[in-house]
Amino acid sequence: MAKYVGVPTPILASSTATGPAKVVYTNSGTTTAAAVGKLTDTGGTPNFTANVVVGDYVLVNETGIAGYPIRSWSKVTAVDSDSVLSISGPGASGSAGLSASGTDYAIVTAANVRKADLSGGGFLANVKAGDMLVNTTTNLNTVVTKVVSDTQLEMSAPGAVIVGDDFFLLSTRDECSYKVRVDNATMIRGNAANGETTIHYKKLSSTNQKLALTLGDTPSAAFDVFSTQFKETAESVLQSKWRDVTVTMPYVTSDGTQGVQWISAFTWS
Repeated sequence: MAKYVGVPTPILASSTATGPAKVVYTNSGTTTAAAVGKLTDTGGTPNFTANVVVGDYVLVNETGIAGYPIRSWSKVTAVDSDSVLSISGPGASGSAGLSASGTDYAIVTAANVRKADLSGGGFLANVKAGDMLVNTTTNLNTVVTKVVSDTQLEMSAPGAVIVGDDFFLLSTRDECSYKVRVDNATMIRGNAANGETTIHYKKLSSTNQKLALTLGDTPSAAFDVFSTQFKETAESVLQSKWRDVTVTMPYVTSDGTQGVQWISAFTWS
């Protein structure tokens, strides 16, 4: 009986989020003054009083621990004027972040801040709670907590996606992974130059003796992380009872831009 390693690959093609929409406002979307606990934007045509309410979320992209990106947030606690909001939360730290001048921000309602929308998404057929949404605009990864409808997901973190963000979805579910046969492999090795993993087989013809797995997230230094996990998973499935035909790899961390690894191409040669 054949044995397989399930390799995580995108379960939906890369897409651009159609929501949640930002709160409509005619300010500039960039803060213009620094004041602790305040978001000030006098650019454009100030119009907060007509469009923003207490409880709305203000989102800002920041650099977190060890250089990894985060999309931080604060809540609106008061609409002071057309150009000033009182805010409270992680994104409003002293006179930095949202309380600084020159910070780009977005405002989303509390009802929508954990949603991810995609017109014609096909979520009901392909996605389940526990899958990972990979946001390639912010380089952030967030867990799906609920499939609300065919076009809307609920996410584990506020601001995981806003309209215009590019994203795709990954899963470690067996039915979503690409099955790579390993029981008849003669060698599995990782490429120390680019992290690519190759599986070699007994020669059956001139064009199908090697399968190359191309990494989706280019590593900066840790080139063997994916290949090491692949080998460990292969060993696990080979040692398991024969009724366990497939063992799917867990998510693999990456020191590239995205922080998680997937396979973007499977090439036979």
